[in-house]
Amino acid sequence: MNILSHTHPTKPPEKLEEHKALVKKYLQKIFQEKEIDLEKIIESFKLQDREFAKKLIFDAIVSHDEGKRNPAFQYLKMGNKDFKEAYEKMDVKSSKHSFLGAKMFFEKYIDEVASEVEDEEFYKKLFLLTTLCFIISKHHAKLDDFEKFVQKLKSKLQEEGSAYVEFELDFSYFDIETFIAIKLIYSLLISADYYATLEYMTDIKTESFGLLDIKKAKEEFEDFAIVRNIRAGDYEKEIDKLRSLMFLESQKSLDKSKNIFYLQAPTGAGKTLMSLNLALKLEPKKIFYIFPFNTLVEQTKEKIEEIFSSLDFAVINSITPIALDEENDPNLYEKTYLQRLFYHYELILTTHVNLFEILFGIGKEANFPLWQLYGSVIILDEIQSYDNNLWWYMVEFLNAYAKVLDLKIIIMSATLPKIDRLLEKKDEFVELLDSRKYFIHPLFKDRVEVDFSLLDRKIDFEILKEKVLEANKVLVEFIKKRSAREFYEYIKDLDGYEVYELSGDDNKLFRQKVIERTRMAEKIVIVATQVIEAGVDIDMELGLKDISTFDSDEQFLGRINRNALRKGRAYFFNYDKTEDIYRGDNRLDVNLQNKEVRDYFLQKDFGKCYEVVLKRLDEKKNKYSGLQTIKDKFIKLLQRLEYKEIYEKMQLIRSSGITIFFPYRLKIDEEFRGYFEREYIEDGYLDGEMIWQRLKELSAIENYAQKEIEKSKLWFYMQFFTFNLPFVKKLDRFSDECCGIYLFADFEEYIDEDYKFDRDKFMEEQNKKFGFL
Repeated sequence: MNILSHTHPTKPPEKLEEHKALVKKYLQKIFQEKEIDLEKIIESFKLQDREFAKKLIFDAIVSHDEGKRNPAFQYLKMGNKDFKEAYEKMDVKSSKHSFLGAKMFFEKYIDEVASEVEDEEFYKKLFLLTTLCFIISKHHAKLDDFEKFVQKLKSKLQEEGSAYVEFELDFSYFDIETFIAIKLIYSLLISADYYATLEYMTDIKTESFGLLDIKKAKEEFEDFAIVRNIRAGDYEKEIDKLRSLMFLESQKSLDKSKNIFYLQAPTGAGKTLMSLNLALKLEPKKIFYIFPFNTLVEQTKEKIEEIFSSLDFAVINSITPIALDEENDPNLYEKTYLQRLFYHYELILTTHVNLFEILFGIGKEANFPLWQLYGSVIILDEIQSYDNNLWWYMVEFLNAYAKVLDLKIIIMSATLPKIDRLLEKKDEFVELLDSRKYFIHPLFKDRVEVDFSLLDRKIDFEILKEKVLEANKVLVEFIKKRSAREFYEYIKDLDGYEVYELSGDDNKLFRQKVIERTRMAEKIVIVATQVIEAGVDIDMELGLKDISTFDSDEQFLGRINRNALRKGRAYFFNYDKTEDIYRGDNRLDVNLQNKEVRDYFLQKDFGKCYEVVLKRLDEKKNKYSGLQTIKDKFIKLLQRLEYKEIYEKMQLIRSSGITIFFPYRLKIDEEFRGYFEREYIEDGYLDGEMIWQRLKELSAIENYAQKEIEKSKLWFYMQFFTFNLPFVKKLDRFSDECCGIYLFADFEEYIDEDYKFDRDKFMEEQNKKFGFL
């Protein structure tokens, strides 16, 4: 009697044994290409009987579909007439197969587990068996509700009169590494299953997973002009000499036996080139370059293209379309989507949010690329931009992920918190630079003259305007959008100056236009929010900033006299309340109002500032909440495999607001038309109504891969017409809704000639409900 696994409209049905053979083929291929050390994964389960563990893990992945033996599945889903009689005899005619497969796997191995004579080893084997059953039960679902699964398994065993119904798990032997190992096995299972199913359904055979050609990458990197000059000791400017010294010192300090490295260097030190050099020296399977903002992704993409002529790399984020190769292939959409889904690229540029989705996400799409991290290098840029209440959890996870997945991680920033101080075993991470000697070098330390005098005065706009007039190219930053808008309105007609406002609401074309004007205009003022601090490549003479946190204030200085061609100046003032923006932040009172912090700031001794913050975080984790400390509660969540709770705890973006869409016609200047496909531009305009209509038409596309690719393209265009309302739960009136986005056809009164959004006016006219988090 044939057991079927899949059916196809034009080819014979696939037998279960054939599907298992394909799953086994792809699992072995992943292990071989990624050189995955199963012994290292097994170490996480603390078992002595390694062969037993290997057998179980391998069999759980290959045999995960055994539940398809269910007569209802065979008869109803596969149309297998051989099972008609068995189906008709069933009391509950459910065609589900995942939980049944999990129960079958438990019954297959429980006798062998029960024969273990040592108590400790027995409980570890039982835990491994049960977690593998859990993974099998979830191979078409999210990775959550472990204890609910265990209760369901027990109920089913009791119903069938099993001798093992009373089994109890002992979680005390397990830890964060076990938590990660189980997630990795889940990733391997669903991935091997996907590749195998795709091969049968479309005849697409996955030959490679995007392994980095390290030899070619090194050759191209070493042939890059700046790298050649560094190797030859050839430099014209003093700052280039400093950059070369840092490049070579960081390389010399690289200890390949360690997993995590700090690269702290001043703004303008050339961290991109340094980090790529270090990554290549570590000879990874892939390189993941992670940024806090999409603007930084775009800038680094240009640098990657400049250095590597043949590297297969991709930008993976919410606004970059999935690129299609122009070839006549009936499976083009499936192949392209497969590449994106599984990160089949040598180098990936993406964001912190996307990385956290892979590390902590519980859905299948989040977990498909997890195994691709194995043996890779992750470059983490601007780590201080994470919510510092997550730093302790984050450092524990990074440390454990590095061990289990044989990862190397380079953490870099100008203001770098040494978060390994939060680990029990400290000084695990390697500092690649004696950064203090570079920070205090006059070219970096004295690049900008800092003035704190405005901190002792009550600030009004006239005082700030007087300071603006002291230079030709001026940047003014506020921490609130409303204040930035009000000051912009106050000085927008300033005689002799071009004046621009920049905030998170502005699209990339407007931002690019403003950046270009900073290079071309003789006299220019930019009034901005904190969007200006990182990822915006401008070089101004004078800066005025409303203080926030010390590291944000230092990031701001990176926009002043960026290329050290003159003497830059910066004034700090206090206008808006920092706690309104940084609610719950542990850096709030470690700011430039404090004269001791000012001294640290001037000496670029950010470690002294972070000492206070890290001490607070250390105290927090050991603080009691009920009968347990926060640390103990966290460990319990890990041990009990509470994947959903951990995922929710590790969210970087927590606001659950609303996105609105204004279908205006956006004028596209000639120099920016290359960003867009011709079909979207009409008479020099990008039409919002056309974009909205295309969004609504997505649902008519039946091919899933094609739909996802077209969606990624539309998401790129949507960014020019959408605005986020972070704390709004409900809108009382709107014109249309699609994909959770709300259309406002009557938008003219909320958008000015520069496509600036008047939020206050919009919200005044909405009977809104706020949901503050």
